[in-house]
Amino acid sequence: MKHCAWIGTDHSVSAGRFAYFRLDAELPEGTALKAEITAAARYRLWINGQPVCSGPCTGDKHVWYVDTLDLTGYLMPGTNCFSVQVLSVDPSDAVDQGRENASLLRVMVPDHRHRFAFQAQADGIDLSTGHADWRVLVDENISLRTDKITEFLGAYWESVDFRRVPVSWKTGDCSGWPEAAVIEQVRPENLYPLVGITKRYELQPRPIPMLFERGESFEREIMTSTGLMEKGSVAIPAHSVFEVVLDAGQVKATYPTFHMEGGADGYAEITYFEKFIKEELNLRRDDWKRGTIIGASDRVVLNGDPVRYEPFFPRTFRFIRLRVGTESQSAVLFLPTFRRTGYPLREDSSVSSSVPWVGQLWRMSVETLQNCMWDTYMDCPYYEQLQYIMDTRLQVLFNLAVSRDTALARKALEDFHRSILPCGLLPGKYPTAYLQVISTFSLHYIYMVWEYYAHTGDWEILTKYRADCDRILEWFNAHLTHRNLMGHPGFWPFVDWQDAWQQTAGTPAALTAGESTILSLMYAYALDRAADVNEHSGRSGMAEEYRARKQAVCDAVRMLCWDENRQMYREGPAFEQYTQHAQAWAVLCGIGNTRCMQAALEGNDVLRVTFATSYEWMRALKQTGLYSHAREALQPWIDLIALDCTTCPETPGPTRSDNHAWSALPMLELIRGVAGIQQDDIDWRRVHIAPQLLDLPDLKGTAATPRGDILFDFRKSRFVIRLPEGMEGIFCFPDGREVPLHSGEQVLKG
Repeated sequence: MKHCAWIGTDHSVSAGRFAYFRLDAELPEGTALKAEITAAARYRLWINGQPVCSGPCTGDKHVWYVDTLDLTGYLMPGTNCFSVQVLSVDPSDAVDQGRENASLLRVMVPDHRHRFAFQAQADGIDLSTGHADWRVLVDENISLRTDKITEFLGAYWESVDFRRVPVSWKTGDCSGWPEAAVIEQVRPENLYPLVGITKRYELQPRPIPMLFERGESFEREIMTSTGLMEKGSVAIPAHSVFEVVLDAGQVKATYPTFHMEGGADGYAEITYFEKFIKEELNLRRDDWKRGTIIGASDRVVLNGDPVRYEPFFPRTFRFIRLRVGTESQSAVLFLPTFRRTGYPLREDSSVSSSVPWVGQLWRMSVETLQNCMWDTYMDCPYYEQLQYIMDTRLQVLFNLAVSRDTALARKALEDFHRSILPCGLLPGKYPTAYLQVISTFSLHYIYMVWEYYAHTGDWEILTKYRADCDRILEWFNAHLTHRNLMGHPGFWPFVDWQDAWQQTAGTPAALTAGESTILSLMYAYALDRAADVNEHSGRSGMAEEYRARKQAVCDAVRMLCWDENRQMYREGPAFEQYTQHAQAWAVLCGIGNTRCMQAALEGNDVLRVTFATSYEWMRALKQTGLYSHAREALQPWIDLIALDCTTCPETPGPTRSDNHAWSALPMLELIRGVAGIQQDDIDWRRVHIAPQLLDLPDLKGTAATPRGDILFDFRKSRFVIRLPEGMEGIFCFPDGREVPLHSGEQVLKG
């Protein structure tokens, strides 16, 4: 953006308010137009009244992204209306942490003015800010709220009074609007780079694709019977309240649009929700007869004219309740529409079987992941919209299993890299307005660095991020006790939402008495992964040191935490609690075996892993030859089908969120575990394929890898495999026999 300026208002405005920027330009037929666009803190672009996109890509105080767009398809001969809604917010508004509102509050604008920049030329016509006649209108009448249901989390909701806001700002006459003020050049002059003076806003190209937007429709009316779906509109008499409940068929992230006419001084309240709820009951998601509606709402006051209301931010829902109340004037409500949105996830892998639950779990998991990918990963698109490290590490694994596109995974690593704190840990989530440190999540960052490299072979990320791993490990090393076990590492050492750990907010209860086996082994595993990072990036001495530290911790766990009578590791040297988590981490660290895993399966008092922590458990089952028990472990997901779940909830049973990223494990498990397709070398040069079909008679599909697709068609005694060119490997039959694999198709029987 060399030749444009930041434009905005000529005075400071309240944070959390909108400004509308407009440019009307005469363009000839056949005009081609590419543009660069950015804003503080977020924009939404329309051309000729049609929605185009939102942006910019989420950055932080270190980087501000620029989106590049091809706008040709939105243009028409004659006058074209470029309309941009810009929201200005300020991280200092997050002083009340209960109203943090997530990654949106990330860039502080020093003069509290809306900032917008646009650069484009079409057939010699300069449309750029600072050159073209851009106008601006500030709207102080739309307010953003955080409802009680999303406090401490991330979603904004709106209150809009159409009696006061400029309804026709996208296409109406803007000749009376003030000219937008030129604030400064995007690329300022008179800096002194030789002495290290840099731009206030470090602009960089968007590192990921633009989010998709796709028009979709509601599938049915539920709970009410108004005829809106069939007729397309309904008339609402004066002095009445109308209510309709619509079902989109599955949980989706969307930009909804609501079209109403008349109803002056009346209102519309739109409540978005994922499911019907009854306390302590795990209902079918559409059980409106027993369940109630709980959700956050947008609220609109009508002005009597035709209005189209579209929230500025995406809304995630399966169901909406639309309630319209009229005063002295009747109203007409038209059937709402919506545009589904999200990261353009390419579904390069696929899995199917003659057993229905396989395809159903695959679809459920992919939809869960899709809804949790915007311009960052997020744990929950309805409530939080936050990029947590533990959640993101799992999402990256799922992403890499289903798609060859690694752009969002690479951006997530860079996001977390920029967030590192002086103490050496990372925030638990980032980008964000205020600091929350979940100490154990920094260990998951180390796992993620190694796993991303192992999958892609991207050597540069090792040298860039290995210093982060060093700093994290030094923090944890300082919290080892004299017995080489991990004590409380500070902040919030979350592991899993266990009923037995409710008093400690998901932290292992053993930490209340001293050391924790789980945390000791998570640290040991991080040391092992960091050793690999260093070995592969040329620091063999540091790798050797980390492996020695790992061995010391594992020796301490084996000596002090093994219970010979129970044949399991206790959750502390003298803490009589037993968990599947500890046994799984012990296997991954090389000190667990079939005995401890079998004991954990059989013990009635053993704490079970939940959706969030099942990944390590599944890997340990595979590693110890007990993968037949994966069928039992998958049952909580299979049970979701009868509950009409279309996405994976945060936890089994009654739960807050019905779409939670860390729960999409079945998509990875069907490929890596059941089909048994795993890499046997960096960057998938070699593979190890060891299918274990559980109780399935067949399984077929495609496993995408950076080197091409692996096609498989498995029966109980006949295995067809096609490897891409240049790939080789080993096939392991269920009875343990091994045969070599080569590129091309091979049919194996046994």
